[in-house]
Amino acid sequence: MPQLPFVTLDVFTNTRFEGNPLGLVKIPEGQDVSTEQMQSIAREFNLSETVFLFERETEGQIPEWRFRIFVTDRELPFAGHPTIGTAVYALGTLAKGAPQGRLICHSGPIWLEQSNRVVTASIPHNVHIHTENPHTAKHIFDLQPKLAGNSALTPRSIHVASPVRGMNFIYTELPSLEALSLVQSTGVKPKPNLDRDWNFGFAGSYFYVFTKDDVASSGQAELRTRMVAGTFEDPATGAAACGLCALLALQHKVKYLVISITQAVEMGRTSVIGVMVTLNDGLDAVEKVQLSGSAVKVMEGVIEY
Repeated sequence: MPQLPFVTLDVFTNTRFEGNPLGLVKIPEGQDVSTEQMQSIAREFNLSETVFLFERETEGQIPEWRFRIFVTDRELPFAGHPTIGTAVYALGTLAKGAPQGRLICHSGPIWLEQSNRVVTASIPHNVHIHTENPHTAKHIFDLQPKLAGNSALTPRSIHVASPVRGMNFIYTELPSLEALSLVQSTGVKPKPNLDRDWNFGFAGSYFYVFTKDDVASSGQAELRTRMVAGTFEDPATGAAACGLCALLALQHKVKYLVISITQAVEMGRTSVIGVMVTLNDGLDAVEKVQLSGSAVKVMEGVIEY
């Protein structure tokens, strides 16, 4: 019976049992694993995401790996926490501490830099802000009934955006950490109003509160966040973080925006996510998205399939 080695990592943290768990399955060069088998393995892990990293020898000074990202019921074109976790393991373990490298996913190449156990990834992006059918507070109250009926808990802003095609988030700014603490995994799946030609893929609700808002004055901010999708709450959502940073930069016409996000405190799995977005000179399009974070290995073993 064939076997595949695997590790698990906690991502966007340096502390085991915090951050967002990731299953990472290594596929040795020349070993055949079908998409159906990958999906079955991801379902068996039952984590928010599982990645399959294709091991191979690369020529030249820059190591490179191809990888695929799965949730329990589908493959994703891109996701942030799998990218950071895979990058930390690939550069730190497979490449023995290489300072640079590259990952290839369905959304495109991802350039990597590593320093002091923190990886920065230049993220593929195709940012789109959906405007054809705006959401109202009622939509949010339908998703989160505990926020309804109290004006002190009313959302300050609601926008829908996609950091890449197929990854869609309802971004809701809440007025306080008290309001954020009331967010629940209610079982009601978010159904964002998506523009034509973008109406497909994953959908999540991303709630955020500014703990430091210097976006307009210095291009910096600190946020607390939570991401829920039906019965599921994600401990760290890098793609949503990238989309939010891009959304804020475009709204405020800020050339460079750096945000530090702390997610999932309420779950007991605190995650720290860094994002930097660069706009073009016209301040109307995203030029670069950089996602940063760390990861720590938790488990190691083999899968028989």
